[in-house]
Amino acid sequence: MKWRLFYAVLIGYLVFVAYRFYLESQPISAIEIRQNHLAQSEQLDVAVVWPEGEDKAGYVKAVRLVVEAINAERLGLCQSTEQEKLEPADNKACNTKVLRLLNYAEPIRRDAAVKQAKTIVRNPNMLAALGYYRSVAALPAAPVYEFEGVMMLSSGSTNAKLTDYDFNYIFRNVANDDTNAKVLAKHIHDEGYINAYVIYERDLYGTEFSNYFIEHASALGLRVPAQAFFEENHTNFGPLLSSLRSKISPINLTDEIALLQAKLQQAERMLEIARLSSSGDDASIIEFLAAEQKLKNGENKFFDSMPRTKLQQYLQTDLKQSSSTAYLESLFLKNQKELILLEKTEQYVELDQLNAELQMWIEKIKSIKDEDNSSVSARLINELHVTRKVIDLDADEVLLKFEQMQKRISKIKSGEVDVIFIAGFMPEVGVAIAQARDLDIKLPIFGGHPLIDIEDQCKTTADCADYGDIYALVTHDVNQYRRAYDAMKQGAEPQDVCFEGEENCLPARYACPNFETAYIKFREFAESYQQAYGTEPDNWAIQGYLAANIIQETLKIAYSLEPEVLADTLLYRANSEFADKGLMFSCHSHGITKGDILVEEMKIHKLEDL
Repeated sequence: MKWRLFYAVLIGYLVFVAYRFYLESQPISAIEIRQNHLAQSEQLDVAVVWPEGEDKAGYVKAVRLVVEAINAERLGLCQSTEQEKLEPADNKACNTKVLRLLNYAEPIRRDAAVKQAKTIVRNPNMLAALGYYRSVAALPAAPVYEFEGVMMLSSGSTNAKLTDYDFNYIFRNVANDDTNAKVLAKHIHDEGYINAYVIYERDLYGTEFSNYFIEHASALGLRVPAQAFFEENHTNFGPLLSSLRSKISPINLTDEIALLQAKLQQAERMLEIARLSSSGDDASIIEFLAAEQKLKNGENKFFDSMPRTKLQQYLQTDLKQSSSTAYLESLFLKNQKELILLEKTEQYVELDQLNAELQMWIEKIKSIKDEDNSSVSARLINELHVTRKVIDLDADEVLLKFEQMQKRISKIKSGEVDVIFIAGFMPEVGVAIAQARDLDIKLPIFGGHPLIDIEDQCKTTADCADYGDIYALVTHDVNQYRRAYDAMKQGAEPQDVCFEGEENCLPARYACPNFETAYIKFREFAESYQQAYGTEPDNWAIQGYLAANIIQETLKIAYSLEPEVLADTLLYRANSEFADKGLMFSCHSHGITKGDILVEEMKIHKLEDL
């Protein structure tokens, strides 16, 4: 009986050991299963999920061109041994793996996007999925790729949530809606506009993008007097546009001049306090404080006997009060009471005087900025230091602030103070804009990257003249790259702002060591693209070029085909490595989260030939 029990226990133990051995010998996750297939297969697959249509075909064409080059040269497909990593050699042993490109039409429904992603990851040789123009497809597909260990690199999805979930395999190389809205709002504000009327498509993209825009516009001081939405497939925008037009009304000239005067008065007061704090003697500080005290509570002599440190404390208190919103509001109300008594022609005289005073400050700041600190007098050095203290900004920002105020004055005098912000996709936004022009709504229109499609569409259409002034955000502009490269070769100095039509100008974002390498590398691709397809690469073609190069360089950097190693390489080494290898056109990636790779600063592009 005891022997039977012993044998039963022994057999049970052996079965348990055998079962554990079996489990440990098998892949325990979908990622490990994929890893084994990628290591053994002679072919690696890359999926491109992108909308069909000639206006966006450049993306797929560019990816195909780069993949063909990779296969021709075996770039990025060599795996080094540990010894080769220590002693690099030119004759590394490369395996016979090649990349195969699989195209998929991007779905427009969430359930279809999930189903498609599951089909893609069912392929055990699938290395990465590129593309995804719309967030409505990218967001639901992302968890599928994450679970299966397939790298997803979106070049079109701008929803901020895509890379917000701490995923390891989800990336994008395009700025998100929050960043894009901030760029647009700042540009509209800096150009001097006062009111932004919002139209948006009530879907994932339109709602999120317009919400971010309103938030940033309000923070900058832009007004959003009215907003309206439309549904997908909407075609009759007449009622919506008529309602919006009825809310477009002339500005209150008195209030606008009063506010501009208040802002300049606040800046001047803060500059005076900063000057006294850094260079004023006791007598001048006492004179200033006594004058302030007299305005508040009548004449007071108690400052005369105070030590310097105590006088400085009073100045700092005054500086804090002067920088407050309450103080600005009090100046505004005071100016408003005075201006309201004037005739309209007299108010315009006040506006001209304000403009002249701003111009005086602008010239003064520029002259200080242009001085060589090694040769100027101590007074000028101190003045530069003080100027940089104004409203806690440096001289460049103060200059931009005053120039923005001048632009607002120019807009007020011309009456062109309103713009329309629109968030939506084609064809609806194109129909909305055309019908707005038919209703004689001629305001400039600003929007995100979907507006680029209007320009592409108009290239194949005989009559696009009625679209008027349209400005879209673009990630890449071939002509701007060319101009910046030419300016750099001519020795132009980097500038923060390059005005439209300014040829010999090098934008500061391109004044980095890797720009020349990046442009030359891109130019080689552009020539191949032109030869293959008979046209220049557009914005989406450049996104495709960069996306495919990201995969190529990641394979080279990682020395591995393991999904986890590739993802970790892209997460923690990519941007610095890409900069060194000349893939980044600008000096830095502007990605907010760890999944934002090779994200460049967005640019305002005026649609031409419309």
